Amino acid sequence: MASTARLSRAAWRAPRLARMFSSAQEMSTGFVIPEEPIDVPQADAEAVQVSREQTQAQLAAQDPEGAHDALERRIRRMRRAMMMDMAGLASTQTRDTSFRPFKVRTQPLEAHQLTLSHLLAATAQMGHAKQHVKRSFEPLLYGYRHGMAVIDVERATLPALRRAAQVVRGITENDGVVLIVGTRPDLRPSIRSAVERLGANGFHVSTERWLPGVLTNASKLLASATQYSVQSQRTQGNLKDESVPNMTQLSTLGYRPDLVIVLNPTENEHAIREATQCHVPTMAIIDTNVDPRSVTYAIPANDDSPRVAELVMGVLSKAGEDGLRRRRAALEAWDKHQRRLQKRRQEPAPLPSDTPS
Repeated sequence: MASTARLSRAAWRAPRLARMFSSAQEMSTGFVIPEEPIDVPQADAEAVQVSREQTQAQLAAQDPEGAHDALERRIRRMRRAMMMDMAGLASTQTRDTSFRPFKVRTQPLEAHQLTLSHLLAATAQMGHAKQHVKRSFEPLLYGYRHGMAVIDVERATLPALRRAAQVVRGITENDGVVLIVGTRPDLRPSIRSAVERLGANGFHVSTERWLPGVLTNASKLLASATQYSVQSQRTQGNLKDESVPNMTQLSTLGYRPDLVIVLNPTENEHAIREATQCHVPTMAIIDTNVDPRSVTYAIPANDDSPRVAELVMGVLSKAGEDGLRRRRAALEAWDKHQRRLQKRRQEPAPLPSDTPS
């Protein structure tokens, strides 16, 4: 009795299982990838040549003499139409608009041309790990990502860099001296380019380390170097006896710049300390592991990236160059005004006119 019931249930399920198997097989056969590739007609070289010969034959039948020129004009027209149709699909980047890393050093930007894209491309937003972030730097942060600090370049870096550019422009416009300090080898190209733009108003310290006492003890530290340069000039015959400077007076002079720019403040804390002791304003690229209150003008950015240093020094050196240009224009205008006044003084006074009696 039990075996009869099992057989009846199996017979009842058999058509259903057959239908499910057939539908699954149909579904599986619909997604089978063929072993051989599907033939797709493509315009190979032979087909292009055949089409060109047919078009040339048609044009020759219409105008035998100008068939070749008409074919060339039609080909140029087709190419022009194809280029116009596909122009919107291509990239708009050119050699002038594309980002090229060496342009940051050779062709620096003005302060008003600086955007967030330039700062982000130079990785200025990257900070240190969360456990190394200074508490005083937290207001300048955008947040944390994967345990790494992210600097707010929009509200902190960009305004600070534009303000620093105005400071450098004002100092060079008043014939001030700017001292740039960067003791890493990867910072030397950007420092030298910046000093070349500043001319006689720019000096740099790009050796392996900052020599303590350059600002606080300059009279003793640089006395031997000054004496050596005077003696070498005398031996070469460039100095006469009456033009020899007073060494006692030179040894007591103080050598203090009007601004000190530090690119790697963690390795040059002595330079910042000496400048602060001598009441010289300081400017530095401050990372998340440095206290921004240690300098006068802090630029929150990634101080480990050479591209950030090139970008910052390019903007500041261009601002200094603009200040020198303004100073030259002001001096030329003042000189022209003085010559005009001197010319008026040299002119004879007009004779008084005879009044009728």
